[in-house]
Amino acid sequence: MEVLYKQNALDTLFEIANFVESKNTKGSGYRFIEKVFEFIADYSNPNVQYQLCKYSKFRQKNYSCIFFHDWVIAFKIENETFIVYEIALGTLFK
Repeated sequence: MEVLYKQNALDTLFEIANFVESKNTKGSGYRFIEKVFEFIADYSNPNVQYQLCKYSKFRQKNYSCIFFHDWVIAFKIENETFIVYEIALGTLFK
């Protein structure tokens, strides 16, 4: 299945990577992005129905959610494409 990232999700992902890079060793931000891409690719399976996100902000937009460590990844599947709309820190929703 194809994975598409909306600009908002990519911007957030690169901000996170820059922060990770500033706190860790050189290349750690890039490795973080690779891990997120791998994680999402593993979830982007055809013929799987995901329930709507439990967070009202995302549920109102009919997004489903998966979790990567402390991060919430909000997405929809449309026309055999796994579309990542937003990435947000999960602790912001508690």
